[in-house]
Amino acid sequence: MMPLRERAARVRVTQGIQVTLVEALVVTYGVGVVALFVSGRIDALQAGILLGGPVMLALALLRPEWTILVMVALPPSIASPIPTRVLIVFMVAALFGFVLQGGLHLSSRTGIYPLVGIIALAFAMKATVSAEATAAADETLKSIIYYTFVMLVAFNAMANGRIRIDSFLNALLLGIVVSAVLQPFVVHSSFESINFTPFRGKFAYLAAMGFGVAYVRLSLNRSKARRPSRLDAFLALAFLCLTFIGFSRAAWIATLWTFALVSRWTRRKTFWLVASLSLVIVFTVPIVAERIVPVSGADVGTEATLDQVTSGRWELWADLWDRGVEALPMGQGWGYVWSLTPSDIFGVEEVFNEGGNPLVYPHNDFLFLFVELGIVGFGLLALFWLSLLQRVRRLTRSPREPIRYNVRVLVPVLIVMLVVQMFDNGFAIGFVADKFFAAAGLVFGLYYSTRENARVGPHMARAALRSKPQIPATRLNVGER
Repeated sequence: MMPLRERAARVRVTQGIQVTLVEALVVTYGVGVVALFVSGRIDALQAGILLGGPVMLALALLRPEWTILVMVALPPSIASPIPTRVLIVFMVAALFGFVLQGGLHLSSRTGIYPLVGIIALAFAMKATVSAEATAAADETLKSIIYYTFVMLVAFNAMANGRIRIDSFLNALLLGIVVSAVLQPFVVHSSFESINFTPFRGKFAYLAAMGFGVAYVRLSLNRSKARRPSRLDAFLALAFLCLTFIGFSRAAWIATLWTFALVSRWTRRKTFWLVASLSLVIVFTVPIVAERIVPVSGADVGTEATLDQVTSGRWELWADLWDRGVEALPMGQGWGYVWSLTPSDIFGVEEVFNEGGNPLVYPHNDFLFLFVELGIVGFGLLALFWLSLLQRVRRLTRSPREPIRYNVRVLVPVLIVMLVVQMFDNGFAIGFVADKFFAAAGLVFGLYYSTRENARVGPHMARAALRSKPQIPATRLNVGER
């Protein structure tokens, strides 16, 4: 079966009425979309989807691996407004592209089955809640479905040898750079002080991710006598500065974790130098000290102090834990958490999120699934992470240096997401989650292709030996010499 892309490449359209008709249809379609936008019947987002949708669908069919590169390269200000169902359609089209090319993998080695289990439980165990909570729960479920498809597309692209890790990293860094450039224009804040900048908040996760990728790639290239890239050095320094002024403790933890791993891989003492410098900053810069420990002169053993140190998370987690324990083993049902209000948990009528959003986010995806889907939901997410980290551990210990390099440069993306899922809302922060699940799919795909190559290699060698023609031995007479 000839791949679809090769068929499209071999098609030769003669100049004539066919080409004229296609051009006329394309121009008429574009003019029609513009006319609808000018007349006010569709907004800018709908016009963009109508114009770019056919291009993305054609790209997904002919070059399905490119959909991953496009999605991670899009800045959040452009990708976030796109409806999740539209993104799901693009990913499904990419999977159909792999089917047409004869290379779609759906086995358990893809690593998606814990996510599929979470999705199935969410459909089967829906709670009876308000319409607003139901809408939020449905949106979260659609996001998890989208992440599952992203991971599956990335796995197939890697398993089929259609994508390179460096290409993914370049697209990832490009998207974060563009996001950093656009951030001051899309966030309603200014550079009033060092602790109040447009880069404070969720963007710090992207900055930590970009720093980790650039720093790991720079360090590994230097340790293996490769030519280090000046661009990686510049990006690592720039993203480190953005991570610092982001004032996100979770991003700081991920950054220190990255330093520790690089020190171990390269056998250098960079981590201890950075850790010492961090302690100096904490004890000498009051703003940083207040951000890390927002209380002073108090008994750190009291629950009230612990709640202040965790920015209210401790009280939230304790309440959600009690609610999850009450409904063991199957949980309260999908959508229950979104039905809770600040009055239910904190006893106050206050909105804690921007935009007047009354929902209370759990700030821990493991606890979120524990409350919603019980011990089974928590176990599925834990199983997903255990299987992912197991493959990372095995690949980092591979005797082949290129394999170790390919997985180590992806580790910072995994670290950021793990920290976000422990202290924030990983499923709700789409511009972090989609990059993580794409990287996770590449890790599973790299592990699959490595195992397959190791399994096929000896068989091919033995087959080659068996097929080698045997030279018959001949006896020469003395006179024939």
